[in-house]
Amino acid sequence: MNLFALMSDRRIVRIPLTAEVQLEMDATFEVQEKRFRTSCEEQIPFDGKYKPDDGECLFIDDYDDIDGLHRAIANPLSIPQITPTSDELEGIKALFTGKNVDGQRIALIQNFDKRKIISNRGFSIFHSADVFKKVEGVGLTIGMSLSAILEEKRLYFFSFYSARQIFDLSQYFREATDEDLSEFAASDMLKISDPAAFVAASDNWVRRKVALIMQSGILERIDFEATKASALIFGINIETEANGDKAALVLPTMKPELKKLLRFLDEDYFQSVLSSTPHLSNSKRPV
Repeated sequence: MNLFALMSDRRIVRIPLTAEVQLEMDATFEVQEKRFRTSCEEQIPFDGKYKPDDGECLFIDDYDDIDGLHRAIANPLSIPQITPTSDELEGIKALFTGKNVDGQRIALIQNFDKRKIISNRGFSIFHSADVFKKVEGVGLTIGMSLSAILEEKRLYFFSFYSARQIFDLSQYFREATDEDLSEFAASDMLKISDPAAFVAASDNWVRRKVALIMQSGILERIDFEATKASALIFGINIETEANGDKAALVLPTMKPELKKLLRFLDEDYFQSVLSSTPHLSNSKRPV
């Protein structure tokens, strides 16, 4: 199996490997695929609301492989090799490999972030043969688990939030209903001065963002107090109030400020803050 990278600009590049590394990489992905499928015994159609429990996964039928993962796997020599620079590696969204089993095209996909880059910026060393040696080039770390499997046109995943970092799933999602908005407003992790007014004033954009935030479970994964300093980097002022022994996020009443906050919670740049700040994350499921 060849190793590929899906870039943030949606290009696909091939990562050349030595024969020895290729064999080890194949074995690693085979183990990860077996573990993924074992944990995916019950498959639930993705509806934008249900969150899978242990032993369950979500799937989308008729997923449009617009990026061409299957095409790259089938014709690896048509894919350009990656440029071995730190800047290029920082543009990787996902690593993937794949195969054809009895006519079924299968892509095995891992999420990727900057923490997995071995950079030659600064002075990096690694341990080998009882001594530490300098890292002369750039490199990357293969993750411990798969984020998704694309089998023909069916996309399997556990975490919607993780899958969304790789794929555009917007066309498979729905807007939050009035009932969803009321449920969102009633969360003990939020403070909304007038829930009824919030529901009434929510336009299509707000409803879509609320639905995405609810599905991602992001409010359950962060320490709001610690997030305040990170949000200021993007010019966003987060307010919290005490709610028992926890902090609750105060939703702005003015729509421009509300939209800015919802976008911060949903978009990729918040994921980068969350990933680079371990104490902000308290995810129940590793992905």
